[in-house]
Amino acid sequence: MENVEVSKKNKSSRLKLFLIITFIVIPMVVLSLIYINNMTFKLKVNKLLAKLPGAAGEYFKYSPTEAERDDKKEYLANHYLSLDSAIAADKLYIIKKDDEKLYSEIIRLMNSTSTSKASEIIKLVRNIELRKDLLFSIHDEIQQEKKNQFLDEISRLESQDLLVTIKEIENRVEEDNQFKQNLSDVFTFINEDRATDILYYIAEDIKEDILYSLSDAKRTKLESKLSDKKIQQTKLYDLSGLYQVKPVEEVLDEIGNTNKYSMEELGLIYKNLSILKSAEILSNIEDDTFIEELFNSIRREEELIGEEAFITNEISKSIQFITEYNRKIEDLVNIYNKMSPDKVAKIVEKMMGNNTTVTALEINSEPVFEISDASIIVDVLSKMRNKTLSSIMDYISTENASKLTQLLARP
Repeated sequence: MENVEVSKKNKSSRLKLFLIITFIVIPMVVLSLIYINNMTFKLKVNKLLAKLPGAAGEYFKYSPTEAERDDKKEYLANHYLSLDSAIAADKLYIIKKDDEKLYSEIIRLMNSTSTSKASEIIKLVRNIELRKDLLFSIHDEIQQEKKNQFLDEISRLESQDLLVTIKEIENRVEEDNQFKQNLSDVFTFINEDRATDILYYIAEDIKEDILYSLSDAKRTKLESKLSDKKIQQTKLYDLSGLYQVKPVEEVLDEIGNTNKYSMEELGLIYKNLSILKSAEILSNIEDDTFIEELFNSIRREEELIGEEAFITNEISKSIQFITEYNRKIEDLVNIYNKMSPDKVAKIVEKMMGNNTTVTALEINSEPVFEISDASIIVDVLSKMRNKTLSSIMDYISTENASKLTQLLARP
């Protein structure tokens, strides 16, 4: 029963909607179109609506007739013809922008009165339009040039040496206020890895200003990348500590080439090793190109963090010292291998009793590698064949043999 009632109500509602559309909405649309396009009908309707009470009637009562409109247009046409052509063109340009139809009607009336004056004014209006178009064209061209210049600058900052880019930014921030204001745009569009490297090494106050000027999303991305870079560098610093205490023979395979680490990473590792340890490792490497590239990497890191004293000079001097010392040790090994064990034993006994420094490697005026007779003979014996060494030990006193055993067993 309830469903039947609901169905009846729905049918009734649809019928009412149909009647409203058919007898009210559609006729109103049709009448509106006739009102707009048929002037006679419009005048009759206006006259009828003028009888309405209140403001509505007043509005239609005083609404201008078509004849009145034509009179006003003719008045305007004559007025513009009476003005200086340039002034008239300026005023008509404004009308044309707002109402193309009204402009055309005024020009038609001007033509009917003075074709020559109207033609002159029309040309001036067209010139104004061309000038306006040119103005916008020039404006757009300038904006595009600025955009291209900006993108070229971004490309240059990305491609040139990192240190050069950092120094340029630091200097221009101090001298060029406009550049300083545009930094947020620069770091919005520059490659994020490049931006991270710049921000990692640039002056702290400038870094903070740049990050503060960026959008929240961009700042969060760059801060995350900066954190990752710091963690990676800390790991490399920690590795330096491990390699510092390992024997040279063990670390050569890992940091004596670029199989495990990039040259940039090796630069950070060697920079944090002691100068003597670096020299001991590198004195065993015959690849001069590898050493040269490594030194460049170390110096680059020193420059980026602002260190003025380059350790590569000290490492190079230490390599020469250690290389020369090792060559002389090899020469002594060859000589002693040809001598009888008993004669070598006498030399060993004598040299072991002398711990006086005969020469030393100094770094920053401090001796870091001191050489005595005792240290020389231990280094020589450590490189001799086991069979030859055993024969020599047979002729050495028990006390010195015990000392030698301990010294030779050291890593």
